[in-house]
Amino acid sequence: MQSFANIRDFIFPRSAGVSVPAERMTSWILMAALLYQAVLCAVHTNVHAISTAGVMFSEFVIYLLCMVVLSKNIRLELVAVAALAAAYLFLLAIMRNQLDPKGFRDVMIPILFYGIGRQIGDARYADRLLKLAVLLVLAFGFLEWFFLDIYSRIFNIFSYYVNQGGLAAGSNWAKDSVLGLNGIRPEGIGRTILPALLGSHRISSIFLEPVSLGNFAVIIAAWGLSKRREEFKDTIFFLLAAALMIVMSDSRYGMITVAALIVLRCSPLGKSGNAWPIVLPLLSALMLLLIGAFFDGRYSDSFLGRLYVSGRTLLDLNIGMLVGLDGYNTNFGDMGYPSLLTRLGLPLCVLLWVPLWMLKMEDERGNRFRIYITLYISLILCVSGTSLFALKTAGILWFLVGCAAGKAADPAPAGAAARPSPKTKEQNNAY
Repeated sequence: MQSFANIRDFIFPRSAGVSVPAERMTSWILMAALLYQAVLCAVHTNVHAISTAGVMFSEFVIYLLCMVVLSKNIRLELVAVAALAAAYLFLLAIMRNQLDPKGFRDVMIPILFYGIGRQIGDARYADRLLKLAVLLVLAFGFLEWFFLDIYSRIFNIFSYYVNQGGLAAGSNWAKDSVLGLNGIRPEGIGRTILPALLGSHRISSIFLEPVSLGNFAVIIAAWGLSKRREEFKDTIFFLLAAALMIVMSDSRYGMITVAALIVLRCSPLGKSGNAWPIVLPLLSALMLLLIGAFFDGRYSDSFLGRLYVSGRTLLDLNIGMLVGLDGYNTNFGDMGYPSLLTRLGLPLCVLLWVPLWMLKMEDERGNRFRIYITLYISLILCVSGTSLFALKTAGILWFLVGCAAGKAADPAPAGAAARPSPKTKEQNNAY
């Protein structure tokens, strides 16, 4: 019975001060956010075709469950930020004469998942949940690596994305492959990491895309590097898992970003009290502008080629695009900053960014993690248009931010401050 209890507690971690139903539901929410695309793809492959409406409904259920958990302890600061963001998005909708549901969805993810993370506020709970997620990701990654035929029978990724309208039916250039288009490196480019061992195949695991696997690797590396020195075993676990995932997915972004995170951890720049990273997105955008203005090149499927095109696109943005009035329906592909600015607008981006740096983290681990995810966000927007808002990784990311901030104190009941505490017997008898 004790072994069963240990397994139960590992799958459904307990957090002190949080009711069992709330913490169990939080575990299910995070697992659902991590796995829902894989489950839908498996259903599409083996049971019934899944359209975009099915994906939207699944995400809606996850968001609704988040709201149910948060409704038991509503935080004023979350309501305030959500209300301001919604007001700005509605204002944009009026000025555009068109409502953009994706803008609301992209803003909702950090608010909701930060909220449930803050309600848990327990780093040990997050550790155990994240380790379970790592084991799941690696298990399916090894399945894809060593038993690709079985994996392909479970997940027809190409057909799944075609049915959602994300890919054209005739665009699969990899013969006899049901992986996503980025699941195979084209000839002439090849893998960057261990090409002799893995060939052109890039592992996707439960994320269905190798890009998301690389992003998840950066997130767990950031969490591991934020640990104290006496927690070095956890740091080693998360770093080794991240390194393995980066190799599997052949993530050039992951390799560069994790290397930068390690440098930050070992240098004074990454000290927990530093606030300079708040300007990292601005510095990244300036770097793109300089590359776009002075680098004499053109687009190529290389790191510098992507940076060049992003920089050129940023240079072409006008004032209307910067505030989100124009260009919000444009598909910017891998250009994150143009996509973010035209969809949400610069004022809303600032409104959401500043509160992140106003948070009082629970300890130095939280401060370090905030610095590391700032680097993650700043760099991912240089090379990817939508990855930052992919629920399968963004949910985990913002939940960890909430946990790093610590458990929010329960609000005092109305009128509690006005009611004097009852006098003791000694006070009543005092002169």
